[in-house]
Amino acid sequence: MDLDIKYIKIAIFLLKKIIGTTFPNPPVVSLIVESNSKKNFNKIVSFGYTFEGGRPHAEAVALRKVTFKKKHHYTLYSTLEPCCHSGRDESCVSRILKSKINRVVFSLRDPDKRVNGSGEKLLRISGLEVLGDILNEETKQIYDGYILNRKFSRPKVTLKIGSSIDTKITSKLNKSERITNNQVKKIVHLIRSEADAILVGKNTVNIDNPKLNCRIEGLKRFSPIRIILSKKLDLNPNSHIFKNCKINRTFIFTIKDENQLIKKIQKKKVKVFMLDKKMFKLSNIIEELAKLGVCNLLVEGGSEVFTSFLDEELVDRLIIFRSNYFIGGTGVNAINLLNKKKKITFKPTQLSIVKNNTMEILEKQNY
Repeated sequence: MDLDIKYIKIAIFLLKKIIGTTFPNPPVVSLIVESNSKKNFNKIVSFGYTFEGGRPHAEAVALRKVTFKKKHHYTLYSTLEPCCHSGRDESCVSRILKSKINRVVFSLRDPDKRVNGSGEKLLRISGLEVLGDILNEETKQIYDGYILNRKFSRPKVTLKIGSSIDTKITSKLNKSERITNNQVKKIVHLIRSEADAILVGKNTVNIDNPKLNCRIEGLKRFSPIRIILSKKLDLNPNSHIFKNCKINRTFIFTIKDENQLIKKIQKKKVKVFMLDKKMFKLSNIIEELAKLGVCNLLVEGGSEVFTSFLDEELVDRLIIFRSNYFIGGTGVNAINLLNKKKKITFKPTQLSIVKNNTMEILEKQNY
């Protein structure tokens, strides 16, 4: 058991390095450990991780790179239960059974209903020793968005807010204004690289004209897909979001209409989701995003969008960056007054100093 914990810890350490790189599939890390006949000498002989775009899977990569020796024992370690369903590729369970693997140890049981213990069961039936749920509380924290997606058909929702000391996001209505410092900007881009999708409302697009991508060197290709909410499609056609849409995929949710702007926008390689007026609700929109494979959604504005997500109790985490100055009564509140009957509560889990700014992280308490 001590060795199993050791190798799962290594896999989890590596797993944290690939968060946000495998959309639309979850990130997974697998190790193959070779033991001699007496099992008193063990070493990692291969490892694999889920590739960009979600394929090939970690187990397949690890198995492809190992050379099995006679009279040796092999254990495959994985952060997630090996899949047993076939899609575009052969299942990981099938690949394992065709190999010389003797034993499988995994951390988290896959919440996907196509797996959810079936992978473990098939391996056991075929004669392999299987041990699951090793350090699963630690991996649950990494896979929480994936778990929400598979169990509740919605992603984990993080609100990222940049504000003044008195929680204002700008000093004047309809004004674009930089509130936080350059160090915060770098952290925000790192956060973006770990998200599957980033969402804003049409006011943020028209006023701030954001690019909504990751601009850290080496992580640019892991920019999240861009989600825009615009009931009337009244978006500036020259906005940054309409540039490089082949590279940075962009989806717009709007209300069904005969609006001629739809055809113009679609020509820019943007996917438009047209919903009935009654269906244009955040709960329906994030359910659609879950179907696309979004497990971690980052919401970046503006005030109306922040308020709506909180008012509908759809937020799992808050990341609040505060600058070191006061705006006052002319400013726009990050969040408007909410329904006081709401039961949702958040607990502070981290407070950091970012030069002369602060970063506070709060987690939802009643999942």
